[in-house]
Amino acid sequence: MRKGNRVTLTVIGLLLLVVIGIYLIHRSSARHALPPAKPVPAQRIVTLYFYSPDTDTLKPEQRMVTTSMDTLDTCRTIVSELGRGSMTGLSRPIPPDVQVNSASWQDNGVLLLDLSDNLVRETPEGSSAEITAVYAIVDSIARNIPGVNAVRLTIGGKSPETLGTHIEIDQPIAPDYTK
Repeated sequence: MRKGNRVTLTVIGLLLLVVIGIYLIHRSSARHALPPAKPVPAQRIVTLYFYSPDTDTLKPEQRMVTTSMDTLDTCRTIVSELGRGSMTGLSRPIPPDVQVNSASWQDNGVLLLDLSDNLVRETPEGSSAEITAVYAIVDSIARNIPGVNAVRLTIGGKSPETLGTHIEIDQPIAPDYTK
């Protein structure tokens, strides 16, 4: 065999070994890859909306909370904080034990938010209480989650036409910071 052929075979052999080595390293590291990291909770300031009997409107209140940037976690934190009530003497807009069952994105910046059915059962009757509850949730969610243009509320996985008997919730609701 000529010297040139031996050099060519040696180079091809070395290249083949390099390719096999890279394949084995990649295959080994893929098997030992860590699962995707969960969002890390952090302290952040959120703006929540509570009812002011003096002005008959919702007023913003900022507070420091621990939440991740995950949409579901943020929604749960916001609804929980609304249920805890104001720290400045404003009225609590929703019952204290309302839970977020799920949160998912729809088209055009609409967030589908499924809440526990006690929101309906425990919200006082009357259009004012219903409007306050709905807009406190919608405004607080839209203010704190980038990209939310409207919130579509469902209750216990169902889509009722109204929260109680007054305010329609069967369509996405845009925030209204004047309520």
